[in-house]
Order: sequence, then C-alpha cells, then structure tokens
Amino acid sequence: MQSKTDAAVNGSSFSTRATGTVVLSHEIVAFIESGVSIIVGVVGADGRARAGRALAVRVSAIGAIRLVYAVEGNAALISTAQSGGPIAVTFSAPMTHRTIQLKAPSTRTEPLEPEDRVSLMRQTDAFAAVLGAIGYPPSFVTSFRDRRSLEVCVLSFIPNAAFEQTPGPGAGREL
Repeated sequence: MQSKTDAAVNGSSFSTRATGTVVLSHEIVAFIESGVSIIVGVVGADGRARAGRALAVRVSAIGAIRLVYAVEGNAALISTAQSGGPIAVTFSAPMTHRTIQLKAPSTRTEPLEPEDRVSLMRQTDAFAAVLGAIGYPPSFVTSFRDRRSLEVCVLSFIPNAAFEQTPGPGAGREL
C-alpha cells in the first residue's frame, strides 16, 4: 500500500488508504470535475445493474464522490440506488476519449448541497461547449444545458478502485 507521500514521489494517480479506499490525485479530480460524460451503474438488492447519466460530480474534502443527476430519465437508477449497492462510474472526455472508471462497494443518497449546484452549473456549461464543438446542433446543446434546471439527486460513494479506461493498450489498468 502506498502512502500519500509515496504517490507524490512516484507519480501515481492516487494512493491507497489503510481502509482500502483510494485518494484521487489533484489531476484526476480536476479531470472528472471538468465537465465530462458521466455514466453511472449501480447494482440493486436483486443483483441487477441499472445505468444512468449524471450531469456533474464533486469530490468532497473527505474524498467522497458526489454525483449530481437529474430525476427525470433516471427512475431505474434512483430506485436501485436506494439499496446502497455497488457502483461503477465512468468519466469520459468526448474530444480525447480519455476515460477513468471509479468503483465502490456501496453508495448512499444525499441531499443536494450548495457546492453541488455550483458544480452542476459549471460542468453542464463545460460539457455543453464540448457538445457544440464536436458538431451537435445548438438545439441539442441547449437541451442538454437545460437539464440542470430539472430536479436533481445526489448519490455519493467512497471509491475503493480506480481504472484507466481510455481505449488502447492501457485500458483496464488499475491506477
């Protein structure tokens, strides 16, 4: 197991705490909070996985990942998340296809905090700009940006695994 100091010295993306959770590097946090595509998969009490799309993420001071997602269009994800089961989340930049995946053995729903709303506004603007840059029509970009005004929920977890998932020879490598 690495300490935070070991990670800083050898250039790792994160270090592992004694509890088996991971501490993300500043660079990884900046990437996942930059306005990327966020796909969420949660396993319910019935053992079935359900997927949805989050609009934003915020990494809290204690390292919890706080996913902000719209209620509309995520009914299966919301009902499944109530069980607190395992979660896997991919964060992908459409322009480069850089992708990071985080996993955890459990999740919990949380109330929306003011900082989550700030992250939601900033990240939906950033992702909408990317959508426009890669050629989506203005009506689609506006529709995406407007999703942030919908009712939103927060799902949080403490990651215990992180993976490089960018297509290529390094995909699947544990960070």
